[in-house]
Amino acid sequence: MADRTKSSKPRQSLVARARALPSRFIAKTPWLRRRYAKRILKTIERFEKKGRPLPESLARLDRQLKRVPGPKKAKMIEEMMEMSAEGDPEVNRTLRRAAQRQDRQKGTRGGGVRPGTLPGQRRGPVR
Repeated sequence: MADRTKSSKPRQSLVARARALPSRFIAKTPWLRRRYAKRILKTIERFEKKGRPLPESLARLDRQLKRVPGPKKAKMIEEMMEMSAEGDPEVNRTLRRAAQRQDRQKGTRGGGVRPGTLPGQRRGPVR
């Protein structure tokens, strides 16, 4: 007879849930979301002012925010946090993968392979 004590879904460990708790709390609380968004913007400005390289996650966020007008940057970060706190993990995964594809842009010299393109992803000319 089949063992019914084990579920078909893998259980999330206690440590993983504890790690995710502060970020979910911040994302669900409006005043904390606003404060955290402003803090992120200040951090990016300080790094740029001092001429230091941004960490990869902040560099990706900075590239996305450069397309947004100044006053709307904090609002955009808030919306990103709100989306990550709610909803379907499959939708979030799809959005993350789409953002990664947009980040892979061709280099400044033209030609060649875009940074981040895996071997075998490049399509040759159609004959």
